[in-house]
Amino acid sequence: MVERTPHRMAAIATESSKAYQGAAAAWAGGPAALYDRLATIAIAGVAHELRGASVLDVGAGTGALCRALRTAGAIPVAVDSSADMLDLIGDAAATSVVGDMCALPLTDGRLDAAVCGFAISHIDEPQDALTEMCRVVRPCGLVIASVFGEAPASAAKDVIETVAREFGFIPPGWYLRLKTRTEPRSNTPALLHACAASAGLEDIEVADLTVDSGLETPESIAAYRTGLAHIAPFVASLPAPRRTEFIERAVAAVRERGQPLRPRILVLSSRVPA
Repeated sequence: MVERTPHRMAAIATESSKAYQGAAAAWAGGPAALYDRLATIAIAGVAHELRGASVLDVGAGTGALCRALRTAGAIPVAVDSSADMLDLIGDAAATSVVGDMCALPLTDGRLDAAVCGFAISHIDEPQDALTEMCRVVRPCGLVIASVFGEAPASAAKDVIETVAREFGFIPPGWYLRLKTRTEPRSNTPALLHACAASAGLEDIEVADLTVDSGLETPESIAAYRTGLAHIAPFVASLPAPRRTEFIERAVAAVRERGQPLRPRILVLSSRVPA
């Protein structure tokens, strides 16, 4: 099913995608629990259409959507730019391949559907990824994508990053650009709808949801935040005693001043033209 073909458009190599190389273990120990929950929510409305379908998971990471697709009875094909993320998917995907979401290594119209969880917001032109998803899906097939919606600052996030800065953490430039320039290209229903329309998709709908993350304890919230790609390498670089002290202080800060996470997510549902 997966065939390497000449790139249909120039690959967009971003520092944020490179940042996930080497972060798989930290991701699996923290953020993965939230993303598994969000993946199930993202496909809930179309799960009945995916049974028996071949579905491409674009920016698959450690396989949250692949696992949700398996549960729905689909046949997942995983694509991600990070080989070590893909290594953790295991048999949740029928096939896994390293590839660029803006130059997918598949031929036209080979799959029944394509999904993308929180990855198109990591590139400067999210419509380019949606265009590629449209290209590799058969006519009338589904294209689903979720992103985090614009939302007020999170107290839990802020207190952990405050502690991290006290330990010497400096947010990487790619992360600052992600938050100030890249994510704002698709983080409202109107912007995400416009990206889908620009990609030539039809029957476009955007659900705007505030969800229960399932992360209720200070420990689980700290594990989530410190396992994210922008901060996990810093945490790993700390000497063991210093790392333990940092985690303990982060957990204490969330307990004192944080809050349960209730992320706002936008879920795009659309179809490839007939």
